[in-house]
Amino acid sequence: MKKLLFIIILFFLSCNNDKPRIGVIEERDLTQTQIDSILNEYNFVYSDLTFIDSTSQVLLPITTQKNYEKRYSSYEYEAEDYPRYWNILFFNSDNDTTNLLINSKIRIADFECNIKNSGPILRNRILYKIGDKDYNKDKRLNYEDPLHLFISKIDGSELVRLSPLNENLESYKIVPKTDKIIFRTSRDIDSDLNFDKDDELIWYQIDLSEKNSLKEIVNPANRKLIEKLYFEQWLVKE
Repeated sequence: MKKLLFIIILFFLSCNNDKPRIGVIEERDLTQTQIDSILNEYNFVYSDLTFIDSTSQVLLPITTQKNYEKRYSSYEYEAEDYPRYWNILFFNSDNDTTNLLINSKIRIADFECNIKNSGPILRNRILYKIGDKDYNKDKRLNYEDPLHLFISKIDGSELVRLSPLNENLESYKIVPKTDKIIFRTSRDIDSDLNFDKDDELIWYQIDLSEKNSLKEIVNPANRKLIEKLYFEQWLVKE
């Protein structure tokens, strides 16, 4: 008997229509035949190929099942907890080798490769927005959990987290012609296990050409000064 942990596919109906959806149930012992039957009904799908410029490296992002684009473009994406991608298969067309980005459960919101107008390190790297932690401990990995900035080599090896754990990645920009990345996160300052408009926005810079280079752009002292000026200049009646 094979044990399938929290990835069993169920058929059930939407409150809005009669289209099948993917659901999650408790772990259960299943035979391989049963597992194969479920996977045949709700198969995963490889997305469009991405080629790394001037190399033999090919990326095949993996999503959940057919008609993903329609789900992702609608509100149902959040409601159903589908990831945009849940892994990426790397293929070297010269030596026919393949490898997955990671073997643990993650959700990939986006990735960026073939990075132009950057330093020599970033030109040969891939950046990802990845969620890999059940932050609110609801036993689901979905849009309510934080995304983090990750980086790997172009073959998917040496995957490393760049942004702080337990902060939600909002956006990032590469400083032109450098290996520096400036990014913004939201910090759960009220510890309510949610990332919302009441949380603090933090700006960071990291320089990939230096070790331990992550730093806050606006340190606590500067933040207090900015808050004081804002209060005095715009909130106090003259």
